[in-house]
Amino acid sequence: MAFPTSRHPSSYCLAAGNPGAWTGPGNNTYLFDGEEPTLLDAGVGHQAHVDAVAAHLNGRALVRILVTHGHPDHASGVPALRARWPNLKAFKWLDQPGPGVTADSWSPLADGERVRAGDIWLTTIHTPGHAADHVCFWETDSRELYCGDMMTATTTILIPPASRGGSLKAYLASLHRLAALQPDTSWPGHGPVIDAPVRRIQEYLTHRAEREREVLACLEDGVTGLDEIVSRVYVETPQNLWPAARLTVEALFEKLHEEGRL
Repeated sequence: MAFPTSRHPSSYCLAAGNPGAWTGPGNNTYLFDGEEPTLLDAGVGHQAHVDAVAAHLNGRALVRILVTHGHPDHASGVPALRARWPNLKAFKWLDQPGPGVTADSWSPLADGERVRAGDIWLTTIHTPGHAADHVCFWETDSRELYCGDMMTATTTILIPPASRGGSLKAYLASLHRLAALQPDTSWPGHGPVIDAPVRRIQEYLTHRAEREREVLACLEDGVTGLDEIVSRVYVETPQNLWPAARLTVEALFEKLHEEGRL
């Protein structure tokens, strides 16, 4: 499905075809057509997704992939895309090599680095928190942000503890960094476009602050077990999502510990 922008008429949002409990309707990948065709995020390697990219390119080669982070739903499609286009270069932040590929098969990204995408240039913004290797891509002229798993239009973001590559403290700092850019539009890794990203970021910050107050209230009442806290704080959350909530509370404990408050 083409996404309509006045500046980038040859840009397309292509569904990766992997709906699920953790991915919602599935991943968004973004194809920038032009002189150097570039795909932002790789999907999971479904043949229909690879064929959709090829159909848009109409016989031309995909030159590069820009990956927001190494989680399988964003990065594991690289081998399938390379099988179609063997000279394809894949770029990501190299704190953590992506699944199914080794570090030497990636080209590294650096914070502030400008990378070509079709006929435009995107600036790499390192935004750890959801994952240590997470980056966003920023197009200055149009003020468009490609935000991966930093935010969505409809849900909050899972922030895992450090043992799983996450950091709530880093995530909040990354949100503030993105807000300072004052983006007009944000294209997420999942779900619909975010038309008011600065307002959405503020909603996220407010939500996290409220969760912190709720968890601290539990501790003050002597409720200290993770599962007990989740059942008390996340009472309106479906229980099939409580394992994710448990990870989020773990990440909050780590933040409070880093700040000397726990």
